Amino acid sequence: MNNAIIFIRNEEEQSLSKAPYLGGNLLIHTVDELKKVNAIKNIYIVGLKLEIPGCETGMEIDEVIDIIEKEEGKTLLVSPLYPETNGDDYRRLLKKENPSIMVCEGEVCGSFMIPNDGLRDYEELDYESYEIRHKIIKKFSKEEAERLGGANLDDVKIFSLTSSHNLAKEVCHYLNLELGKIEVKHFADGETLVELGESVRGKRVYFIQSTCKPVNDTLMEVLIAIDAARRSSASEITCVIPYFGYARQDRKAYPRQPITAKLVAKMLEEAGANRVVTFDLHAAQIQGFFNCPVDDLTTVPMMGQYFRRKNLDPEKTVVVSPDHGGVKRARNLAEMLGTTIAIVDKRRPQANVCEACNVIGDVEGMDAIIVDDICDTGGSLIASANILKENGAKDIYVCIAHGLFSHNATQRIEDSAIKEVVVSNSIPVPIEELKKTTKIRTLSIGWMLSKLILAVQCHTPVSEVYALYEGN
Repeated sequence: MNNAIIFIRNEEEQSLSKAPYLGGNLLIHTVDELKKVNAIKNIYIVGLKLEIPGCETGMEIDEVIDIIEKEEGKTLLVSPLYPETNGDDYRRLLKKENPSIMVCEGEVCGSFMIPNDGLRDYEELDYESYEIRHKIIKKFSKEEAERLGGANLDDVKIFSLTSSHNLAKEVCHYLNLELGKIEVKHFADGETLVELGESVRGKRVYFIQSTCKPVNDTLMEVLIAIDAARRSSASEITCVIPYFGYARQDRKAYPRQPITAKLVAKMLEEAGANRVVTFDLHAAQIQGFFNCPVDDLTTVPMMGQYFRRKNLDPEKTVVVSPDHGGVKRARNLAEMLGTTIAIVDKRRPQANVCEACNVIGDVEGMDAIIVDDICDTGGSLIASANILKENGAKDIYVCIAHGLFSHNATQRIEDSAIKEVVVSNSIPVPIEELKKTTKIRTLSIGWMLSKLILAVQCHTPVSEVYALYEGN
């Protein structure tokens, strides 16, 4: 079986398909279950345009018919809610008298491929059964879906500060919420004033802001916004800080140095933050600097899905950590891709200066994927790429969580041996910098953040968010 086609045809189904369920929703859970059937290679969604990892959405029925007629193998028709609303489209497909087409019941609970009571005329079709061993999905009525959605999201307010406005808008789009009204002002001497433009009394407030360049300004915006929300009687304040500034100052590397990451953590808690959400902390132990809950998400599953779609040969690919501190991150990506790992042994004579010394592991004749958390000046990545080339590596890819791209780093990447750099949008890369290179590809963390907020609201495991990226 090659294809699965999901029908979301009318407004009622669209509303129900977005109802929160177990930190996700009915539609996403249906997609997740389909991905567990190894024989299904392609998942198409008819009638709903929505970004879903591993799916092609917004399909028209005529496009689907063309796909079925051209491709070999069996095709499964799925309606996760009410299949009777899709009768005409079902019949158009089934009238093709194609024995490879199968249908499933709308209420997904037990197996996907069972005869549909609304299509008794087609009982002669060859049905196959695939058991769902994980969760049972309940069919929600319209009233139940509205009540569930209201109970979980009506008390949520999401605000964007200056550095992550586009990301916050994307998160709100996925959650069907309006972006909160907020205004950041500056006095003549540079003082920052943050004013909330709507009531947050009794609300769960989320501030989305990466503390990137200018670091001190963006950090102060977060602190002042937290104070404003606390004094406005918000019930809970969550700081979503995709890039956590000052994370590199997590220890005393030399005498008489500060541990600024700890200082920032104390400042956020003192201002009134109840929870902090971030991505790929420079050092995992920074979580221990906080007394409030910290969700340290990782972009590695998203990067893994991206590179799986490149269809690189696992036996001829190696994941490379550019230093000893990133071995765990490299190991996680290598396990997702089924590859080996290598480590670049390097030293830093001073800050933002890197010298690669040796490679631990076999890279000769292999495509290499360097994985790191931060690209600042690009010196570490370029030095790693050069020594990999010297040791016989072929194409060199880079995936990084946070692209600072300081000191003309984009131009240096364009002139380097690196073939492609994949970076998340935790930090918005200026358009003028992107114009300097054709090698940078940006992946959005907006979808993952929206699922994180749903998981927090529905009190479900945050780890379920990563399951979205398990399929191709």
